[in-house]
Amino acid sequence: MKDFALIGAAGYIAPRHMKAIKDTGNNLVAALDKNDSVGIIDRYFPKAVFLQSLNDLIVMLI
Repeated sequence: MKDFALIGAAGYIAPRHMKAIKDTGNNLVAALDKNDSVGIIDRYFPKAVFLQSLNDLIVMLI
């Protein structure tokens, strides 16, 4: 199992990427977007952290 972070979580294709991550047995740990998309993320990965700042994502991943 691999951990993923997704940039652009509120985009049109993002739900397909989240579904693919889940269907392949992997885990989404963080999602980044300037627009709120928590409802979409929660559908697939309720424990994922949602961020709106790239700096916050960088700090989290280090």
